[in-house]
Amino acid sequence: MWAYIESLICWLSKSIRRLTLPQIIANEKISKLPLIWYSGPIVLVDNVKDAETCVAELMSEKVIGFDTESKPSFRKGEFHAPSLVQLAGESKVYLFQVEKIGGLRPLIPLFSNPDILKVGVGVDRDISSLNKIENFTASGFYDLGLLSHNLGVINTGLRNLSGIFLKKRISKNAQLTDWSREVLTDKQKIYAATDAWISRLLYFRMKKFE
Repeated sequence: MWAYIESLICWLSKSIRRLTLPQIIANEKISKLPLIWYSGPIVLVDNVKDAETCVAELMSEKVIGFDTESKPSFRKGEFHAPSLVQLAGESKVYLFQVEKIGGLRPLIPLFSNPDILKVGVGVDRDISSLNKIENFTASGFYDLGLLSHNLGVINTGLRNLSGIFLKKRISKNAQLTDWSREVLTDKQKIYAATDAWISRLLYFRMKKFE
């Protein structure tokens, strides 16, 4: 009997929390929110040996924040494959420079592992772009947009979701910079690390509303 009551209380609590979630958030409201960025350790991975070592470390994680960055395209039909893959674990964020690590081969064991959850926004698009570099079978990926829709939230995108669930704003100032450059700026590193880190943070925050 008590187990049923506890279960009912838990369900009611989550239902009430869901009712407080806005379906959409206006850009004007987001712009007034305090900025949030990643300030923890960032590991820049720019050779095959380090890539294999870092992937081995990530294989012990249960949930990883995932994102990619590509050189921006300004012409219709122009496509650039991802130059950077960002993976956020519990205590640090890894930035893999794809060309410098010889492609995706060091990352495939992680990308194909169904037991390690890789969470992000626009995951299918990122996987499709990565498959143009090297074909692999993706497993264990989860799009936060699906979770937000299940919670009745219409807005997706990291900026919107951060505003709704964290009441914080992430900067997009470095989004259209050249991610294929050999040496990334500190601004680019923080931007890239933040996107992967915030994806992981959002996953745990959003799951509380389920």
